[in-house]
Amino acid sequence: AFADAPADYLTRFSGLREGDLTVGRSPHVLVTLKRVYLKLLCLLEAGCVFVGHGLKNDFRIINFVVPPQQVVDTVHLYHRTGRRFLSLRFLSAAILRSEIQGETHDSIEDAAAALLLYRKYLEYKDAGCFDELLDALYAYGKHYNWSVSPTNPFHFDSCPPSSPSSINTL
Repeated sequence: AFADAPADYLTRFSGLREGDLTVGRSPHVLVTLKRVYLKLLCLLEAGCVFVGHGLKNDFRIINFVVPPQQVVDTVHLYHRTGRRFLSLRFLSAAILRSEIQGETHDSIEDAAAALLLYRKYLEYKDAGCFDELLDALYAYGKHYNWSVSPTNPFHFDSCPPSSPSSINTL
């Protein structure tokens, strides 16, 4: 419990609401920080690969070091050197046709989107057309100010992957 209740939970960014971290009030399963670190350490030592978007910053914030060979970061997979980084929201809307990060942040939704984007990356890479996809994404993003137009969604027909993905199909 906090000595002083937070004045603003920054729900849009954190996803937290009043009571989310209060034992007996929270709708979530609460675990101690020590238990979280032990679970992460167990996954790390088991050789698990962490997939996400912008993981370097996440790991830095929690002071957790993961060897590069155990990290797949979609922020780097979908990036051209010297160009801007593409947001998870933009990539999800363009490639997965899925709207995420609406009114509040949802880390589970973000993780699912990053995993699906990694799967799409592998499909396009295996088909030999990922570079063309990335060029098309940058051109489309620049034209539509890095958001997906509801009247003219992103299309990439040069090399369609094997199957459409959705966050709901995990």
